Amino acid sequence: MFLRASLNKLVPDLRRTPRRGLFHPPAGMAGRVARRVAGLAIATWVLALAGCSFKTPQSIMDAHGLVARDQLDLFMVTVWVSLFIFVTVGGTMAVVVWKYRERPGDENKPMPEQGHGNPLIEISLITASIALLVIIAVPTMKAIFLTDALPMDQPYWKPSLLGSWYKQAGGELTDEKSKDEPLTIIVHGWQWWWSFEYPQFGIITANEFYIPAGKVVKFELRSNNVIHSFWVPKIAGKVDLIPGRANWMWMMADDGKAASDGYDHGPIGADQYENGLYYGQCAQYCGEAHAFMLFRTRVVNDKDFVAWVEHTLTPVKAPIPSGKWGDFIGGAKGDPDSNILPDKTMLATPEQRGAFLFFTKGSCIQCHTIDGTPATATIGPNLSRVASRTSLVAGFLDNLDNDGKAIDPVRQRNNFYNWISHPYDLKPGNLMWYPQPGTDKGGLRDIVQLNINNKTPITDQDWRDIAAFLMTLK
Repeated sequence: MFLRASLNKLVPDLRRTPRRGLFHPPAGMAGRVARRVAGLAIATWVLALAGCSFKTPQSIMDAHGLVARDQLDLFMVTVWVSLFIFVTVGGTMAVVVWKYRERPGDENKPMPEQGHGNPLIEISLITASIALLVIIAVPTMKAIFLTDALPMDQPYWKPSLLGSWYKQAGGELTDEKSKDEPLTIIVHGWQWWWSFEYPQFGIITANEFYIPAGKVVKFELRSNNVIHSFWVPKIAGKVDLIPGRANWMWMMADDGKAASDGYDHGPIGADQYENGLYYGQCAQYCGEAHAFMLFRTRVVNDKDFVAWVEHTLTPVKAPIPSGKWGDFIGGAKGDPDSNILPDKTMLATPEQRGAFLFFTKGSCIQCHTIDGTPATATIGPNLSRVASRTSLVAGFLDNLDNDGKAIDPVRQRNNFYNWISHPYDLKPGNLMWYPQPGTDKGGLRDIVQLNINNKTPITDQDWRDIAAFLMTLK
């Protein structure tokens, strides 16, 4: 009742008050201030736009893949249609407001005659709206059909089958069935990192994967915990990883410039992609460390992809002259499954001491795999070639030098040390620090706590030795 009474009193007062709309700003000092504020706002807006760039690492406006470019074309169609509607409707409204604005002295004139619609105008507007929707709908359906199934009817399909290019690039396929298949990568989203499995080659890596340029690649998307979203914005769109559902997608980096070799990380940057390094991330909120769930895609030529596969399949050598893990872990017996520890002659370097700690009181073996060694756990990322990756901690710590041209060994070693010694400072909620779900044991937190109680002393030098060992996993 109070509100109604207040409005009943306010409306007659407003009718008696001279109206000063947008085109009649207050006179005097207030008017000058209003104009200056408006001018400052426009200038600030223009300067803000000048700082925008379409060449950022994850900009969808800089497409380097067939699917990404098709989606960019669809986006631009929507932008132009929306801009046309905005200019047409907004311009008409501006003209009407300006032409029929109230002028001083109009308050005493009678109200203009009111209309109730014009059938011709209404039918025309409905027809125009339908036409604009059709303009958007056609490329939308085209984009949906493009990503809904593998492009088997396209000319780039057969050249993408492994039998068409892998052997020509110098590789050998052990599975005959894979010759009639495109390269397939099984993506697992964890909390909070990524694993990438190449079932046709028996390779599992983490947080960074390789694909050949100009080839269709199929991705099978899996999650055993919560919903994630796999997104490489410059190459393809995003698709969710849903627990209990087998999602998939495909992509082709058809115009990405490949690296000159598989291991030298060439120049990169916002405007340089000579080495084909593209950034991705989880695009669906998935928990405490969602913002730290990044990954990187490396687009290389066919020969470099084959070289990467063969290098990755080569067993990692132990940090001793023979390079055999059996000699290092099994001692004189050469038995990697025995509990005999290395003798002192095998613990002379930081790399050797770090390897010893990795397999013993560092407890790293409980969560990680290093191919060719007794470390076969799958709770954490596969570390077989971790020193060859351009980043650590799911893309959060960059290993590249300031120019982005190659891995900086000093920065990489510091990244290893900082991560394994202080994981709770770099990534909230990470399972390397906290105990495993449903248990009250495990994780480095317990190891550090025991260290405080002098039960399992791990010194700062121990962490540095483990980092030195990880540097050998190239």
